[in-house]
Amino acid sequence: MITQHSYTIPCGLLLIAICLFVRYRIGRRRFNRRGIAGLQQFSSYRHFVVVTTIEMMVMIAANLCGLAGLFLLAVAGINHLKL
Repeated sequence: MITQHSYTIPCGLLLIAICLFVRYRIGRRRFNRRGIAGLQQFSSYRHFVVVTTIEMMVMIAANLCGLAGLFLLAVAGINHLKL
C-alpha cells in the first residue's frame, strides 16, 4: 500500500489562520484609533488616505487567503469522500 502525503489540510488551515490573524490586527488598530465620538482619528488627511488604502489592500489579501483556505479544505474533503 502506497501512502501519499497531502499538505492540503495544513495549508488550508494555515491560510485561514493567517486570514483571521490579519483581520484581528486591522480591526484592533481601527478600534484603537477611535475617539470619544466613535470616529477614527488621524493626524492628517494624507495619513488617513495612506493608512486606509493599505488596510483595504491587506484586508482584500487576507480575505483571499481565507477563501483559498476554505477551497483547499473543500478539495481535501471531496478527495477524502472519493476514496
